[in-house]
Amino acid sequence: MTTREVLRSLDWLMIGAVFLLVLMNLAMLFSSTYTDDLLSGRFLRQIIAIVIAVILAFIFARLPYHKLRHYVWPIYALGFGGLVVVFLTGHVIRGTTSRLVVAGFQIQPSEFMKIALILTLAWLSARHTRSSWRALVQSALIIGPPIALILLEPDIGVAMLILTLWAGILVFGGLHWSAIFSLGVVGMAGFIGAWHWLFASYQKARIMVFLDPSRDPLGASYNIVQSIVALGSGRLFGRGLGHGPQSQLSFLPERHTDFILASIGEELGFIGIAVIIILYTIILWRILKIARATRDPFGRVLCVGTFLIILVSFMVGAGMNMGILPVTGVPLPMLSYGGSNLVSTFVLLGIVQSVHVYSKWVQKPPTEISEFS
Repeated sequence: MTTREVLRSLDWLMIGAVFLLVLMNLAMLFSSTYTDDLLSGRFLRQIIAIVIAVILAFIFARLPYHKLRHYVWPIYALGFGGLVVVFLTGHVIRGTTSRLVVAGFQIQPSEFMKIALILTLAWLSARHTRSSWRALVQSALIIGPPIALILLEPDIGVAMLILTLWAGILVFGGLHWSAIFSLGVVGMAGFIGAWHWLFASYQKARIMVFLDPSRDPLGASYNIVQSIVALGSGRLFGRGLGHGPQSQLSFLPERHTDFILASIGEELGFIGIAVIIILYTIILWRILKIARATRDPFGRVLCVGTFLIILVSFMVGAGMNMGILPVTGVPLPMLSYGGSNLVSTFVLLGIVQSVHVYSKWVQKPPTEISEFS
């Protein structure tokens, strides 16, 4: 297909919703940094990340997604290699060793490992018409090593996100309920073991204050309390962009990353939060529509994996801001500040667009592409 044909075939409703979220991200970032030098701080770095993300998204939308089957294992090895490099040479940043610093930019390899895992699990699902114990074991061997390294960083939030992605794809593939029950038992045993031997003290504190936010309002509960106050103080229309006292006076921590939704609620009110929810709903609806339109198992699981990553990230991020889920540091896709998450999300959406573009010819893999499978 020519570039013009690809552009005509893109899902522009999804693209419009994505860019409105990105504009909201830039508006809130400007609100929190307008007193700084915009050309040398977070705002400029986010602009650079957006440009890179858009270019990569278009490249992957232009590339027939079937060709990615041939590069699944090199991509997996590259992602896993990034985690190994972080483990061996990464610096401690905010209590975790999850980022590499390259030319002044922080790169988080675990974000790109999510892409590799979705591709690999989609490749595996395409080989098994229905999830079975064999598929369960094979997929566990695929996700096990990356999760082990991510837990050692430690980054419990991303690890749990990947586990949820894995479970969701297995359920989508038709995994038997007995296997699902067994996974639940193993998960509970794993959580108990992690509580005793893996979780750091601050991670245990986050879980405890989630159960009882009033137990330490000036310590471990401080972030949650300030987030709830910020959300509630915005009321219907908010206090105005750049005029939220919780955000502007730095009572609300991480207002441009973990707690950006609370900052939006304070400055743009319930209306701003409603717009965010509508935009995410449009994106998720379009991804599901594309997944249902293709009969190719590989393309369908690519869409389902992207859907799960965005949905779970949004639910966890919103839950953190409202105090109904523990603080895990999972960013809101396309809304939180951070280049790695933004780029990885755009790459996944570019792949989904490729599924949309190349499934329009017929409802199964085109002959000129599938013959290379």
